[in-house]
Amino acid sequence: MGCAYYPRIAKAPVVAAPRLAVVAQRSAMRRIYPILISSLLLATGCGNPPTPEKAKDLEKIQPKDSAEGGAGLTALPTGPIASVGGVEIAQASFREIYDLKVKKYADRGREIPASADRRYRKSIVERLIYHEVLKQEAEKLGVKYDEAALKEREEQQKRGIRDWDKHLERRGETEVSLREMYIAELREKAILDKSGKLKVTPEEIEEDYQKIKGNWKSDQPRVRASHILIPIGPQKVAMDPHVEPGAAEKGPEGTEEEKAKWDAEAKTLADELHKAATAAGADFATIAKDKSTGPSAAKGGDIGIFTADRMAQEFSDVAFKMNVGETSAPVKTKFGFHIIKLTGKWPAGELPKDALEDQIVSRLEQRKLHQGRRELKEELLAKYTVVDNVAPTLGPEPDKKAGAGRKALDPADRKAAMEKRRAAAGGAADADPKAGADEEPEPEPD
Repeated sequence: MGCAYYPRIAKAPVVAAPRLAVVAQRSAMRRIYPILISSLLLATGCGNPPTPEKAKDLEKIQPKDSAEGGAGLTALPTGPIASVGGVEIAQASFREIYDLKVKKYADRGREIPASADRRYRKSIVERLIYHEVLKQEAEKLGVKYDEAALKEREEQQKRGIRDWDKHLERRGETEVSLREMYIAELREKAILDKSGKLKVTPEEIEEDYQKIKGNWKSDQPRVRASHILIPIGPQKVAMDPHVEPGAAEKGPEGTEEEKAKWDAEAKTLADELHKAATAAGADFATIAKDKSTGPSAAKGGDIGIFTADRMAQEFSDVAFKMNVGETSAPVKTKFGFHIIKLTGKWPAGELPKDALEDQIVSRLEQRKLHQGRRELKEELLAKYTVVDNVAPTLGPEPDKKAGAGRKALDPADRKAAMEKRRAAAGGAADADPKAGADEEPEPEPD
């Protein structure tokens, strides 16, 4: 409301009265109280709160003590913020991220609470230390991160974000700091892969198949397909046949002449891509990643396993008549033109293990990766000599709040549960047109 306090209204003395009189009195007071409060607020001259003045100098912003803990912070070191095996981590690497975190408070004219300041200091320095540890370990083992996977990850992160610079500012990150995070994850995977900890055995595949095969039982035949989608006309967000109609934002309707022009342009592009996709030695998945639109593009066009009723009729009419390995001519639906490649076909009943094996392997690998990362971090931090120059500035560890130790669900298990629910609803993951996106949004750091 913008006021420092609400004026108190004195209560009238209560006197004995018949029940009806008391009820009437209470009813009248309920009608009068809002009027009295409004009048008193106006009388006090309560208006809009003053706009906070933005801080202009980050160096002058001092962390504010908080009841949550975090008081007792001291000045950050002026030299290297840490070292790993004698290799120093520069102050600039830390400040690049830390100053952006503080700036989010400064831009709102607020002081950063000491608890938040402590959390940022601790998390940023620990992040940079572990990145250096991974870099040194990868060099010792002679493993390199997957540069193609890095490029794909960066492109995927930017999809659907209209103002990337604002997105970075809101997260308190830079292009460089995000890239270093992705590289660290890829280094972890490369190290674990070399050690054999991500290998999935035939026995593990069979065990998982027995657990999930009942979820994929259907009284209808099913196929698996990939596609390249070419939308017709300008679209703010490209649509896909396994996205609920209306979920994507359409572009302008256009005149009849414009629609005819857009249709012809899309068909011309579809014919060109069909020619490229059916050329000798062509890689359909690579073309789909580069040229297709919609959420399936990142998966090489794969839209999973589905029954005929899960797709647009024109799409299913063609897909269910194809043989495995065939690529269709462009097929037009309300979503645009599709070039379909059939990758699997099965009758009604349970799906065989080979139909689900790639999904099982992917899920088990993710589970092993999630567990392996935890173990690897603990192992490497114990192996390397680390000096943390920020730790002495943090003061005593604040008391933990009750209920803060709830166990997080393994991401691989969470995804498996999602697939199970979708399969139970009558279709495969990624194929249900009423389902949302497969992947959950990446949690943003503080």
